[in-house]
Parts: sequence; structure tokens; C-alpha cells
Amino acid sequence: MGSNQRNAWQACAFCGRRQMQGSITMSAAFERRTFAPGELIFKEGDPGDSLYVVESGRVCIWRGDSEHPTVIGRVETTGIFGEMAIFDRKPRMANATAEVESVLMRMPASVLRESLYGADPLLRQLVQLLIDNIRTMARRLDELETKLGSD
Repeated sequence: MGSNQRNAWQACAFCGRRQMQGSITMSAAFERRTFAPGELIFKEGDPGDSLYVVESGRVCIWRGDSEHPTVIGRVETTGIFGEMAIFDRKPRMANATAEVESVLMRMPASVLRESLYGADPLLRQLVQLLIDNIRTMARRLDELETKLGSD
């Protein structure tokens, strides 16, 4: 496994201590892909089939239409994004676009879910609660933006 794959694996808080078993290796857990500036990584409503670790570059997480986006945040080197849809198996709640040329390590949902199933049940419940709260706040913000836009 290359040092970049090892660094990406170590950056993943839920997977950093995970022991890979059988024929699956850490290098096989990640798929590296380069995205050009402005290239869409995933869009709101897509299924959550993977999470991403930023090996290099910067990714913008945003909602709304591309002409008037509402930026939620930016993810830089060693940052992780796309995890919420994996945890709760709901569609993606935002878009992700490369702001500059970005090299991303993609981890399939199945690898993360396998790690989560081995985690303490209280920790899993806490993570689910946090995700539910974030989705509720996002929905309320959408409602507020709609209301303000119609006034």
C-alpha cells in the first residue's frame, strides 16, 4: 500500500484502528480519483454509496442550485466528507464539487458499515442522533430560506 493510501486510511476516524481481515486489504478499501476544478463529485439526492478522504485539493459542500449555491463548508487535505448518507442510509443532503484539482480517496459504504457494526452500540446511537439533528437543522434552514424568499 502506498503512503498516500495509508495516510488516507489513518485520517478516517472510524477506520484508523480497524484490522482488515481476509482477502480485503487496506489498499483495496480505497479507490483514488482526481477531480478537475468545478467537477461534481456527487449531488444532493444521490445514494450514499461511499465516503471520501481528501488526499490533496479542496472540495466545496453546498446546497441549492448551482447559480445561487448555499455553501455549507469546505473540506481540505485529510478531511472526510460524504459519511452521513452512509450512516443513516438516506440520500445525500448536499452537493460536493472540487474547487481546485483534488485527489480523493473513495471508500465504499460497505467498508465503513463493517467498521461501525463492530463499534460500541452507544457510540452508534450517538452518531445516529447527531446525524438526525444535522438533517433536521438542514430541513429547517431550507424552510426558512423558502419563507424568506417568498416575502
